[in-house]
Amino acid sequence: MKIGLISDTHGHLPADVFTIFSDVDLIIHAGDVGSENVLIDLQALAPVKAVYGNMDHALPAGNLSRIAFIKAEELTLCVTHILNNPKSFAYELYKMNKKAEVVIFGHTHRPEVQKYNEILFINPGSIAYPRDEGGPSVAILSVVGSETEVTFYKVKI
Repeated sequence: MKIGLISDTHGHLPADVFTIFSDVDLIIHAGDVGSENVLIDLQALAPVKAVYGNMDHALPAGNLSRIAFIKAEELTLCVTHILNNPKSFAYELYKMNKKAEVVIFGHTHRPEVQKYNEILFINPGSIAYPRDEGGPSVAILSVVGSETEVTFYKVKI
């Protein structure tokens, strides 16, 4: 299963995203969508699961949740926008009596991947306002059974 990961679009969706995500099975948007049109356009490629971010005031109320859990192959993915740090979020999962092997988040506008306490944490970066010298980015998460591989892609604006 191939999953397109995107975050912090803030209403922008460059054409390059359509090429990068052309053969994904699912798209996950980790918040700060900015415009419902972003989600509508992404749905032309694959089903979309999104959470709201701290800047998503203009989106229709009730369409997005703060946190989502998604099954992918043998894994449970958790999607949220703001993540203080992996250690505190792992504790939040414990308090909610939830388990996830992968956590996808946004907010920092920086692509990153790290593992903490057997949980893989992934931030695809930002399309609109990257805060990394690498520029705008998205990622693809490949899942086969319980195995994962993350690939980051630079996006031309």
